[in-house]
This record gives sequence, structure tokens and C-alpha cells, in this order.
Amino acid sequence: MLRYLRQSLPGRVIGLLIVTLGIVNATTVYIFFEERSRAVRHSQMEDLVSRSAAMERLLGDTPIELHQQMLSSVTSTRFRFAIEDDAAASPAERTAPDHPLYQRLSDLSSTAPDQTRLSISPRYYWCYSWVQNLLRPNLLFDSADGGLPLATVSLQRGDGQWLNAVLLSPTKLPSWIGPLLVALGLFALTVIVVVLIVRHVTAPLAALTQAADRIGRGEATEVISEQGPQDMRHTMRAFNRMRERLERFVRNRTQMMAAISHDLRTPLTSLRLHAEFLPQGPERDKMLCILGEMQDMINATLAFTREDAVQEDSRNVDLAALTGSLCDDLQALGLNISYDDSRRIPFLCRPVSLRRALSNLLENACHYGGSAEVEIRQDAQQLQIFVRDQGPGIAAADLERVFDPFVRLEGSRNRDTGGIGLGLSIARSIAHAHGGEIHLRNRTTGGLEVELQLPRS
Repeated sequence: MLRYLRQSLPGRVIGLLIVTLGIVNATTVYIFFEERSRAVRHSQMEDLVSRSAAMERLLGDTPIELHQQMLSSVTSTRFRFAIEDDAAASPAERTAPDHPLYQRLSDLSSTAPDQTRLSISPRYYWCYSWVQNLLRPNLLFDSADGGLPLATVSLQRGDGQWLNAVLLSPTKLPSWIGPLLVALGLFALTVIVVVLIVRHVTAPLAALTQAADRIGRGEATEVISEQGPQDMRHTMRAFNRMRERLERFVRNRTQMMAAISHDLRTPLTSLRLHAEFLPQGPERDKMLCILGEMQDMINATLAFTREDAVQEDSRNVDLAALTGSLCDDLQALGLNISYDDSRRIPFLCRPVSLRRALSNLLENACHYGGSAEVEIRQDAQQLQIFVRDQGPGIAAADLERVFDPFVRLEGSRNRDTGGIGLGLSIARSIAHAHGGEIHLRNRTTGGLEVELQLPRS
């Protein structure tokens, strides 16, 4: 999932929108609940002050034997009242006399200012007390022992004792947990809607990517439906025009090569007939040999253009099994090939074309090097097929030139060459059609190493 968000365009857009919406939503929720919490705190402390002053007056008008009963009746999980010898609010924690709540307490209470104390816990302590209570095992129910003290009122009575009133932190989930869950639910719903919209908007881009990938593999593609935003429609229209021009170019080139090769067969046949009537001798044999080579080149070109004109669809195959089957077939023909790989290597390719490219590489290795050793390596990005031989190798200056059509290095390797010099050219063309590449390098231990690189996507 993280890889999708990091690498794909829809994923990045979705991730950016989620982060932005998350920040906006969190800021809005924080501001809302901060204002609400401030109002709730102020209301609770005003309630504590009012109750304390009222209780102080009632206790003064009530017999002493009823005091404990009265205190018990007004004590709850949030408010605790008690008559004690010492003040619960210490002088060090006493709120300044100019505090609005202290002034209100002084107005409502009949005690002297030096006998009136109000202590309010710091704001961070409110948060700490809520978190501590949140960790209790019974979050949804009030606890009998109450929470942590958040504000304390101490009023000294005439007998020297103190009426202590304490505001305790809640011992169950605050009432705003419900709205918070609703806000989170709405945020999740918004994210789902954003994901659906982004996927819908970028869906044509996925079709464009698939079509471009098919063209890169040399496959025929259909016209892409021009849909989505205006910029994307323009891109698809340009892609369709490019696809049409490429297909027309390849088709015209193939037809031209086939026509030229076909038209050359008639004059070559005529020349061969004339050469047959020449007197026996070296000149006649040399001419017939040259005409034979030209005929082979024309036949090979015609065969190449015919196969190139055939559109083969890509499909998933087991590359290790395909390579093993080809090696078995060539071994049955007497070629010395070494290959042993029991892995299953799924790969999307055009198997007939890829088999032909591998066949050309293996036949070249056996013809010029006497034997062929095949190895397949793979990682997350690509597959590598190595074909190694024990031949004399190739001069460094000719490592790229051998891929040119009809090039044969008569002096660089074995002189009994055979072929017409199209094998490596065809193999590289097939590799390019799969989005890959072929590299040649001389081995330090002797011989040539051919590396066929094929991307996985």
C-alpha cells in the first residue's frame, strides 16, 4: 500500500489529499473541542464555587449532627465535600485574589478573604488527569473513588474547621467522544469518496500506460477512448495519432522490404540461368556462389519481413521451461548446450519471438564457440539470460558492429561461418520489441558472453 501511495500518480494525489484533509480536519476538531472544553471547565468551576458557597451557608443554619448527612448527599463522582481540620487548598497553590472565580467566591461566601482559598490545577494537569482516567479498565462507567482533583475550594468555618470542596476529573469517557467518533467517521467517508474520484479521474491514464507498454513490446494496440479531463483527452488524442503513424511506418517499411526482395528474385533468377550456360571454370563457379549468397540473403529478408508482419500477442509463460524446452530441442540436433534450472519463472512476453531470439544466440554460441552454457538471473525489475561459449571471442571494436544486418566477422571468429549475418540483428530486434537489450562482452577466461536483458514490466 505504501509503495502504491509513493510511486503511482493516483497514489500520490490520494496521499496528498488525505494528508491535507487530515490536517484541516484535525485543526477544526481541535479548535472546536478546545473552545468547548474551555467553556465546560469554566462552567464546572463556577458550579464548584456556587455549590461551595451555598453549602457553607446551609451548614451554618443546620445542626451539627446533620452536617455529615448533608455532605454525603451532595458528594458525587465529580464533586466531593468534606469538613476537615486542614484546608485542602494550600496557601502556595492559592489563586490570586483578582481572579474572577475567586472574586465570585468571595461575593457568594460569608467567610473572610483570609479564610477563603481557591486552587485551580494547571491546564496541563487537566489533560493529564483525563488521560490517566482514560486508562482505567471501566471507561464507560463512573468510578466510585472519583478522579483526580482539578479545582479545590476551602472555606474556614467559625469553629476553625475547613469546608473542603473538590472538583474531580471524570472517570468515564467525556461526552465529546461521541462527536469525535462521528467526525472521524465523516473523515473516513471523505477519504473513500476522494479515493473513488481520483481513481475515476486517473483511470484513463492507466489505459494510456497499458497501451504505451503494449506498443513498447511491439504489439498491436487499439485506439484509446478519449475520455477524462481536457488535458488527458488531448494527451490521448496525441497518443492515438502517434500510434497510427508508427503502425503506418512499420507497415510501409515491411511492405517495401518485401517488395524489394521479391522484385530482386526475378533478375537474380535470370542471372543464374545465364551463369549456368557459361563454360565450366573458376569464373562460372565464383559467379554462381555469389548469386547463391544473394539469393539466400533475399530469402532471409523475405522470411524476416513475413514474420515481422505477424502480430503475436503477449502472454504469461514459464521462461525457465521455455528455455529448457529450446535447449532440449537443440541438444537433440547435436548441439552441446548446458542448462539446468528447475525454478518457475513467470514472464509476460511473446514466446514464439523470444524463442527465436534465444535460438539464434544458442546456435551462434555452439557454431563459433563449440558449446553454450545458459544461465537465468532475476530480480524485481528485470530478467537476465546469459549465454556463454568457449570460442575465440570478438574484437572490442566489433562488439556492436555484429548487430548490423548482414555483418559477418569472417576474420574475428571461425572462418567456417555459415549464415548470412541476420541472427544477432534479429535477436536484438526481438529484445527491443520486449523493451529489453542485448549486450556482448568477452570473458576473462576466454569465450564470449551474451546477456539478454528483459524488463518485467
